[in-house]
Amino acid sequence: MYNVLVVDDEPFMLEGWRTMVDWESHGFRLCWAVSDGREALEVMEREVPDLVFTDLQMPVMDGLELIRQMKQSQGLKEIKTVIVSGYSRFDAAQFAIRHQIEQYLLKPLIEEEIHELLDSLRLDMDQRNSMEASASESLSILFARALQEESEEARIALTSRLGCLPEATGRLIVLDAKAGKPGPTMEEVEAELSGLPAGFGCMEEPSGSIGLLVWSPQQDGQEEGLDAGIRRMVERLSGRWPSCSIYVSGETRGWRHLRQLNTQLQELRSRGLYKGRAGVFWYEHRDEQTHWRWEDAASRAEALLAAVERNNFSAIEQAATALVEFVEGTHKPASSLTATLSYLQGGLLRAYHKAGGDPANPPEWILPPYGLLGNVREQLSAACLQAAGQIDELNSKRPEGRLQEAVAFVTDHYREKLQLKDLAELFRLNPVYMGQQFKRVTGYCFNDYMHLLRIKEAKKLLLRTDLKVSTIANELGYHSTEYFGSVFKSLTKVSPSAYKSNQKGDCLE
Repeated sequence: MYNVLVVDDEPFMLEGWRTMVDWESHGFRLCWAVSDGREALEVMEREVPDLVFTDLQMPVMDGLELIRQMKQSQGLKEIKTVIVSGYSRFDAAQFAIRHQIEQYLLKPLIEEEIHELLDSLRLDMDQRNSMEASASESLSILFARALQEESEEARIALTSRLGCLPEATGRLIVLDAKAGKPGPTMEEVEAELSGLPAGFGCMEEPSGSIGLLVWSPQQDGQEEGLDAGIRRMVERLSGRWPSCSIYVSGETRGWRHLRQLNTQLQELRSRGLYKGRAGVFWYEHRDEQTHWRWEDAASRAEALLAAVERNNFSAIEQAATALVEFVEGTHKPASSLTATLSYLQGGLLRAYHKAGGDPANPPEWILPPYGLLGNVREQLSAACLQAAGQIDELNSKRPEGRLQEAVAFVTDHYREKLQLKDLAELFRLNPVYMGQQFKRVTGYCFNDYMHLLRIKEAKKLLLRTDLKVSTIANELGYHSTEYFGSVFKSLTKVSPSAYKSNQKGDCLE
């Protein structure tokens, strides 16, 4: 729960904040309600709130001065703040923008909007707290950015965080714990490697594996080089944690080819020869021939199937390459290929039929019986890319997907004259089917959903504008004021004019 402080000099306004807002269901707790800025600062001297709602015009100290003093205080400047006022002041809006105030709300306030704002603020605060709590992962964030961007700026930020020379030679290392057994913590690895001449940065992967960025403090092979330093590192790590798999990438200067090193590690980690085995595995020694194992072939085929279902071009290319390279490295590549492609074929056809493909008409991309390995990767990639495109097209035409698009369309165009049959025709659906499924998805019949959206907007217009009821009815697509009034009353239990009078008297002002 986040703690809230409300500042307003009007007693009935404070009472409204206490009674009309469902704080706790949105992740907040109203802890303090005071009548001027000075009282608010006195509260914040004792305990710092997470969120402040403040009026502008108040005696003793107004809202702008309160915010100004909060922003000047080291302990208060990060508090989320929302200005609430009955007046639209240009200078106050400028002040809010300049001081990065979260929101500027005009009275009268509407309960639904306050709850929506609370949900939005809670999401921002959760994310901020998560990042602050993950300060130890800052190297992980910089590493991920350098992998993604491969820009000079990202590379410099990484080397600066590591504290290494810009042109230092580096490698990546990953420690994977044996399945079912706890691995070393980041703190334990750092303690074990302290005092060694090679520099390193340590980070923890979401899976619990430990990653190391290791570099040589010297350049051009002076004194002890990187290879000798890394060998001392891996000897110490494997001696302390003999059940771990330790993977070592190739080299790069200045971390310019970080993505290539990371790909090398992923290749080592996915190889059947190494997977699940304890020991130290170097990328340079990866060309050992391996026996074909069904679980190794299946895991590579599953990775390719997953890439096809996501219709991810680069992932398909990478997964196809990994599968073919695995097959080529086995003792009997031809028989290995036949068994692997048979498994892959079944998975592709299941995905095709699941997306709505016709079982009676085999698709064009059915995998041919490859006899040689010469051009397998190119042919396999081409077939899987074709399959991915067709499966994706079939999925996009499924009624469920089009129905979701139709609901979104109604939400955006509820002011227009919409009828169910026209909407069904627009999204290529049977009108009867669409009416049934529309209610299943939204919980309302089509016409009721349209009225719900329109009346929700009408309530805002009645409170926020001086528009006539007839004008509002016309803007929201109703053919007559009387019909609009009857629909409004059926949903709110009062007429539009009565709602406007009651809410302006009872709502937060």
